[in-house]
Amino acid sequence: MNDARQKLLALAETWQTACAVMAASELDLFTEIIKRGNATADELARELDLDLKGTIYLLAALTSLKLVEKADGGFRIVDEFAPLLDSRSSDAITPMLRHQSNCLRNWAQLAWTVKSGVPIPTTCGVNDAFVEFQDFILTMDVIAKQNAPVVARKLLNAGLLDFRRMLDLGGASGTYSFAFLEKNPNRDAISVLFDRDAALDEAKNKAANSPYADRLEYYPGDFYATPYPRDVDFVWISAIIHQQGTDETERMFRSSFEATRRGGRVGIRDVYIDDDFAGPKSAAFFGLNMLVRRKNGKVYTVNETIALLTKVGFQNARLALPADDMTAVIVAEKP
Repeated sequence: MNDARQKLLALAETWQTACAVMAASELDLFTEIIKRGNATADELARELDLDLKGTIYLLAALTSLKLVEKADGGFRIVDEFAPLLDSRSSDAITPMLRHQSNCLRNWAQLAWTVKSGVPIPTTCGVNDAFVEFQDFILTMDVIAKQNAPVVARKLLNAGLLDFRRMLDLGGASGTYSFAFLEKNPNRDAISVLFDRDAALDEAKNKAANSPYADRLEYYPGDFYATPYPRDVDFVWISAIIHQQGTDETERMFRSSFEATRRGGRVGIRDVYIDDDFAGPKSAAFFGLNMLVRRKNGKVYTVNETIALLTKVGFQNARLALPADDMTAVIVAEKP
């Protein structure tokens, strides 16, 4: 009984650690320490316009977690974490930590959402809405940089990456487009990035240092309202359908079908929950994330997704890349 009690209490207290790490990221405290090499609480509070007492207690918590250590009368970041916590670094995961902080404000009202059935409105954190949107885009890039090369290789090995003109729906910073162009055996292939201007700006910045800059097209718009570009032979719908309800997903699949050439293909990357809604854990918890973040958000089953693809005209819909996380991919063809 005591072991069970301790386990439950430990699970319930993890939010405290998460809040400390995410608050430091949202305030850019880690980066400021790294800039200085060594910094006192007074210096950090002055530079970042923070309350001194709050800064002292937050640093104490971060030190207890061994992310920060005391040195020469001040504080420094533990070496192994420095590249990940420096917001200026290409390896930084700070955008993801800031995005998690945004999500936390919704998760804190999970009980109310389960009771009411709708997300509870929340305010922004210390940053404004535009910065929070940028954090979301950069978070997708952090995740995609790890997953996109793996997914591209698996699609190539399965013979599913031989497109000539790809539509990257909601392509954000273009990470999947870059990975797919790199692996595509057709060296003349191009990708059309379809997203809002703010997201495409991130893609253009990234493309400036990419060998694929001349193989990208940019198509600004809202994929819920803007007509899709036509004459593509591969539509990539990456981590989108969980944000929307069944009717919206059906319309998205129908628009994708109309945009695709005969013999073309659609690929849907997402996390899929089992038919009995008992797992996997990643899908179950992501379902809660959509519940508190999106009015119509949900996680789909594989069979539900296949049924919608078939309904709009696609054929041979199947789970091509099985996975328990967000790297599962369903594909289908246009006859």
